Amino acid sequence: MSQIQNPEPILITAGGKIVCRRCKARSSRTKLQCSKPALKGKAVCGHHGGYSTGPKTQEGKDRIRAAHWKDGSETLEAKAERKKKFAELNQLAAALGLKP
Repeated sequence: MSQIQNPEPILITAGGKIVCRRCKARSSRTKLQCSKPALKGKAVCGHHGGYSTGPKTQEGKDRIRAAHWKDGSETLEAKAERKKKFAELNQLAAALGLKP
């Protein structure tokens, strides 16, 4: 994949017959913009996720959620429990005069 320093916002291909937008994706290492054309109606090329539409059904969404599950420390229930414990800790600290 070739990348250029100061890209134009559009690409002219096929000897000037096709005009399309340039992919907006940038390299995280070099910060250069991709030189491929963006897909029709998208801002990025197929290589950078232009074909992806994400899961549509609830089953697909659950499958993605299960695939990204690591240890359960960031579930809504875990966050609510942690928030409750910090509130109790702050009350105890205030009662002892440790926090203003």
